[in-house]
Amino acid sequence: MMPATTVLGLGGCGLLCLALAAAGLRVQVFPLRTRCAVMLVVAIAAFVPVGDLSIAAYVRGATGDLSVATLALAGGSCLARVTGRNLLARREVNALLWLVAAAALFLYPFALGWTPFDPYALGYGSIALITFLLVVTLVAWRAKLNLVVLVVVGAAAACLIGAYESRNLWDYLIDPLVALYAVIRLIVEALRGRYRPSVSTARE
Repeated sequence: MMPATTVLGLGGCGLLCLALAAAGLRVQVFPLRTRCAVMLVVAIAAFVPVGDLSIAAYVRGATGDLSVATLALAGGSCLARVTGRNLLARREVNALLWLVAAAALFLYPFALGWTPFDPYALGYGSIALITFLLVVTLVAWRAKLNLVVLVVVGAAAACLIGAYESRNLWDYLIDPLVALYAVIRLIVEALRGRYRPSVSTARE
């Protein structure tokens, strides 16, 4: 019997597989019943062993356990394409992406050992990090950024119960996959906004 941490890790990677399949197959163009049938087939395929491991296990081997930020964005994207309803407001997603990008720029360069300061160590119960996250959560709650609140609270809860093998809070908050996605998406949106012609220019 697999440990609970392995089951949860595989489940998260399976969710990522579903989100990628939903986007790649453009399931939103199909009737609702067809969407559900396609996603059911993909879900089964993700966990059926291919050789020694399932597709979800191969993904987990490449990415590791996925952070709550990744799971929230993947789950929201998957549900939006299947149900036809965007459950995550754009401003909430953008707020989360900015926070993820900022956290990644703070965490990963220093964690490479370029300086004596190691921010990754803060994830092991640092009062400073916990206080900062509390402030972020309260500000996000006040601003009605529910997605940010969900990710921070969910990551903290998952870390407390030991949902993954890691005991570092950073691993529950962000991972390299969502960090790369956040940075690229923010850059693309900034470039689109910069080079999009104005209404008056388009009319001319």
